[in-house]
Amino acid sequence: MSEKSFSRREIIAVVTFFVLAVALGFGAYRTGIRMAGTGSGAVVAATPASATPDGQALFVGNCAGCHGAQAEGGVGPALGEAAAWSAPEFAQAVLNGVGPGGRALAPVMPHFAQTGLDGAPATDAQVEAIRTFIQGVQ
Repeated sequence: MSEKSFSRREIIAVVTFFVLAVALGFGAYRTGIRMAGTGSGAVVAATPASATPDGQALFVGNCAGCHGAQAEGGVGPALGEAAAWSAPEFAQAVLNGVGPGGRALAPVMPHFAQTGLDGAPATDAQVEAIRTFIQGVQ
């Protein structure tokens, strides 16, 4: 039975890979903090109940991952057509994953009536704020 040990070159390759992976992970983490603008993690602040929801923040937090930062599309479709939907049609799509005419949207589309927005049940004002944001970027 012969024993095979790793060569110096193989060990250096593994260590280099590990160091690069850690550097990439740390860099991505730091970039996320800078992009969030907080500098040290999430900042939680109380918002008055009467405050108008921030459509852009809601879109970025719930929709941009699939539909792109400016609703230009990505994993999910561009939302130019959705910007023209009526408020009830848009709400039905966001809350229940059903487009105009009863057309079911992609199965990966979250049903925000169940999942909520911003960690709380979705409100009509939040849905309208997202719709207004999308209309503004189209």
